[in-house]
Amino acid sequence: MPRPVDKIGSKLWMQLPQAASCYKIGSGHGPWFVRQGRRRSGIDMDKANGGILEAIARYISYDPVRMHMPGHKGRSSSKHLGHDDEAYGGPRVPGWGSALGDGSICQIARALEDALDRVKAMDVTEIPGLDNLHYPSEVIQQVQRNMADVFGTAATYCLVNGATSGILASLIALRMTMGPGVVIVPRNAHRSIISGLILSGLDPLFIYPEYDQDLGGYLPLKVSDVEMQLAEATSQGRLRPGRRANIRGIVAVSPTYTGVCGDIRSICQYAGELNVPVIVDEAHGTLFRFSDRLPPSAIETGASLVIHGAHKTTQAFTQTGLLHVTLSCVKTFPALAANVEEALRLVQSTSPSYILLASLERAIAGLKQDASWVESMIQSAHLMKQELSKIKGIRVRTPEEGKWDPGKILIDVSGLGLSGPQVQQLLWEKARVVPEMTGPDYVVLMVTGADNNHDLERVAGAFCEISESCRGGRVASQAGVWELLTREPPRGEAVISLSQAFYAPARECSLDQAVGKISGDTVLIYPPGSPVVVPGERMTAEVVGYIRQAVECGLDVLGRGHSGGEKELKVFCIED
Repeated sequence: MPRPVDKIGSKLWMQLPQAASCYKIGSGHGPWFVRQGRRRSGIDMDKANGGILEAIARYISYDPVRMHMPGHKGRSSSKHLGHDDEAYGGPRVPGWGSALGDGSICQIARALEDALDRVKAMDVTEIPGLDNLHYPSEVIQQVQRNMADVFGTAATYCLVNGATSGILASLIALRMTMGPGVVIVPRNAHRSIISGLILSGLDPLFIYPEYDQDLGGYLPLKVSDVEMQLAEATSQGRLRPGRRANIRGIVAVSPTYTGVCGDIRSICQYAGELNVPVIVDEAHGTLFRFSDRLPPSAIETGASLVIHGAHKTTQAFTQTGLLHVTLSCVKTFPALAANVEEALRLVQSTSPSYILLASLERAIAGLKQDASWVESMIQSAHLMKQELSKIKGIRVRTPEEGKWDPGKILIDVSGLGLSGPQVQQLLWEKARVVPEMTGPDYVVLMVTGADNNHDLERVAGAFCEISESCRGGRVASQAGVWELLTREPPRGEAVISLSQAFYAPARECSLDQAVGKISGDTVLIYPPGSPVVVPGERMTAEVVGYIRQAVECGLDVLGRGHSGGEKELKVFCIED
């Protein structure tokens, strides 16, 4: 009989440090993709020169605990937590045991090649009977109507270029509808929102929400944040006087990357007073409509357009997403609702993957038919938080009940005397655990319906071992530098417009040379993908210092002049 998750007792968990030792693969060498605390920058080219397929095979060969997206965690969709626990003691995908052979990289690579060959039968194009994603009238149209019924929207569009394409299309449609002007944007906006502003020509008025390092950085946008900073922008001449001014819309992000959810209903009510639409980046909240035990979805709160990254928390494949046009949008901004489809045609591939479309259809249909995926996620996350909270030196951070995505577990590791990247490294070495995100003094684990008892034991066991090894002493962790990075980043000083700066001639320069110049670059720490500086802002000494120290401490800093692997970070600045 499968073992129900709620029957994992404290005695079993007390044994986990010993049990976890069997997962110590290798010794003090850093993992091929996490070395120096970064997820991408430490690739060993001797191991990675076999190409993408071999790199994937190498990762699978470690039998990692994937506490990161995509939501399916590389597992079969027919079984998840509590249904067939034994299935997960072996290969990641049930039924692949013989195909994977002895688990060597070569054997796994061959199995993956066979899988690619088998899936070719599904790799089709827009032929009669298979419809057209850009102008659907048959099967795709029906699938999208079914999804709209599931989510309770006026229209739902399938995305094969990720949630990014939904965000780009939303901002372009906003410009098509409302004309040029200003959009209120929280500073913790994802890189894709910056891209959408550049493409649409809309000007951002960045609002800096409350910053709470205990909850991973900027919190979701509040009406009080908007009102206070609108008044400040008006007094400084950055915004025309008058309540409506030239504001064309509001963008909100909820939940944040660390799982904090905002009061979107209040934001929508405030937007109603301004008579502008609200676009919500709810990329991590696809499951919210499927359980009363989860926060409410922005679809229910009066937002006009809501974007989901379906692959993050469901069983859909990476690069799938959903763009929802709400009933409220059709009623209040009918022209915006009508413009979305044309905007999508601008940013989605004209050769969409039917493999991705089929995966998305199956994932959403599965959620409608069976609530066990969502309930398993909630139950697993609750149990993991409960057990991790018992371990000395770490603290599970959570805000008020009901304002948190339970699938995100934010773990404060400062009590261990270690930085986030150092703990990330140790999690890999102890039990091949890979977190979704690493911050200066925390790591974020992502739990979905694919996680099972075996995963939970390995995660808890790894943290127990780390706690035991760190007890009684502190590891040098560049404390002064980390203290700087746990504070709010320096605020941007806009000099020229975002679009003007992006399209202006720019040249590469060192960080020292960049001080005082105008950025032509979007520099961000990824994840979560929020910008430290955007085109048109001045590269002040404070901004440059923050970027430099983030690089030195092993966080993944990305930009035009730095893709995460180089030792020296370069930035692009507008030519004098």
